[in-house]
Amino acid sequence: MDKGPDTTSDEPTVSITSPAANATVAGELTVTVTASTDQPFIDGTKLYVDGQEMQMAESTTNYSEGVTNYEVDTYAINTCEWGNGTHVLFGTVQCESAQAVTLNAGPVAAGHGVSPLAPVTFNNLVTGISFSQPSFDPSSGQIQQVSAVFAANSDWTLNIVDVNSNVVVTASGSGGSMLYNWDGTGNGETNLPIGIYYYYITAQTNGQALSGFVGSTNNGESGPPSLDLATGLPSATSDASELWAMPLDGSGSAAPLIIYPPGYDTNNLTIFPASPSQMTPQTESAAIASHNDGVSGGASPDGGSGGGSPSGQSSPAAPQRPPNNPVRGLQGTFGVAYDSYTANGTNDFWLTPLLDGSLSGTHIQFEGHGGSSSLGFGPTYLAAMEIGAFASQMQHWGWTNALSEADNTLHINDLRGSGSPFNNVNLVLLSLHGAYGTSPDYQANECEQMYFPITSGGGAQYLRMSEMNLGGSGTNGLKWIGIYACYSLYHVNWSSMKRGGIKPYNNNLHLILGSDTDCYPSLTFGKYWAQYMNYGTTTNSYNPLTIRAAWYQAARDAYKVYKSSLPDGASSAVMAVAGDTACMNDTLQSPNVPGGEWTSDSNQVWP
Repeated sequence: MDKGPDTTSDEPTVSITSPAANATVAGELTVTVTASTDQPFIDGTKLYVDGQEMQMAESTTNYSEGVTNYEVDTYAINTCEWGNGTHVLFGTVQCESAQAVTLNAGPVAAGHGVSPLAPVTFNNLVTGISFSQPSFDPSSGQIQQVSAVFAANSDWTLNIVDVNSNVVVTASGSGGSMLYNWDGTGNGETNLPIGIYYYYITAQTNGQALSGFVGSTNNGESGPPSLDLATGLPSATSDASELWAMPLDGSGSAAPLIIYPPGYDTNNLTIFPASPSQMTPQTESAAIASHNDGVSGGASPDGGSGGGSPSGQSSPAAPQRPPNNPVRGLQGTFGVAYDSYTANGTNDFWLTPLLDGSLSGTHIQFEGHGGSSSLGFGPTYLAAMEIGAFASQMQHWGWTNALSEADNTLHINDLRGSGSPFNNVNLVLLSLHGAYGTSPDYQANECEQMYFPITSGGGAQYLRMSEMNLGGSGTNGLKWIGIYACYSLYHVNWSSMKRGGIKPYNNNLHLILGSDTDCYPSLTFGKYWAQYMNYGTTTNSYNPLTIRAAWYQAARDAYKVYKSSLPDGASSAVMAVAGDTACMNDTLQSPNVPGGEWTSDSNQVWP
């Protein structure tokens, strides 16, 4: 969890404000993480369960009181996806002293905080839900194994439901666990379309003995763990002995034997009896102690409230728990890339003047600065988080992350020419600095255009937009690219490029999405863009937006949430889209065939 040296004057604070430490919880759980700092910008929080990072916050509120900035984030988790027993929650937060949006912005310091650990007890009848395939593609012969463990012998039902709330698969049975192999067809082996499906598991205790448990219950008699008769849930005080299994070679951690399906070959497993209290605290204490640097108020996973040196860890950092992915069928491929400009610490990257290619040996003028001026581009600490949020959401909706490049793995030549590796995926989100020229570029038919600094080690060089040749043919060819950078589609210079016949795209590209003004860092923009393209803007109605509409709406909602994080000098934010006229209303689900003529539009998204 150590993010490196903290450079702000003091560190942000963060805590789990709900649920209370040592609470017993069940079912779907809302976790509230609250952070505060006297720095101007909060980059957002993260929630971890047993050291495993969760999906982004469901909702965010940020506000200021005097010199203190606050952020309150709520996260939703399904406690049934873990085993019953004690699990440890903690949150992290990152803050910045400034945002390097404009040229020559100056040093930007960052600070990090980690909350005290908050142990809570998960207590469910249906527990240990998991899925064998994080991306389920029946066309390639995959089978989705849906499994769950019950705290008592139960009669269970599994319903698989489509986005329109139609039950397409029903299965039922009884026992201490369930395992259902779904081949992707509906009831009666009917064909189902690629899309989003949800798994609903219900169970009711049937009073029979729970096979797979040995030892004694609280009253010393053999049988299943005791149940709360009012709720049907296992008693919080139940600690019956249970059979556990772990690989002989020590390659994995122990798991309840009951989770293994009937007929599973156990020859390579060590099987032994133990109670949940004997197992769970041992695993957790080993992981926690490895990070405990003696900070009062609970162990701090990054070595304290600031940036301590990383500690060694011999135990697994997180459970290998497959994510709950509702998508049946692979939607396509995507790529992500970013440059955080952090290799020089808090300092800017200073780029030497760029020759304009004329015989006179003059230089490009950037945004009114003299052509002989070196320009500084500062750190963007939030880049990794915003790109990570986008990638997580795209994978959640069934897309394959086929390309990832960051900082020194993002090479300038990867964005030049038709051989760009980004042309081999369907969709790309690229986050970096951008600037526009205010003088002719003789290497681009004397047009004025956009430029992107690409770092390498402690140095950087400009990438001309005219050097790009975006677009790929075939099933996995590039159709859409979002360039989340300042002035990446500045309308004056885009028109100049069009007049000069300078095209950073080929006949295969459908859309370029960018910004017509400064582009402000946002933790939520990438998440929203992915969600709105794949599902829509609401949580209870499937209605995907067009790629262009999703770009605009994601920026509106991101800036609305983080309006207190916009620089004081910010007057407005305008996003832009350029594309083939036949493809301006593309959706991810229904792309159109390019017709050859391009157009562009823009939309003010803030205020």
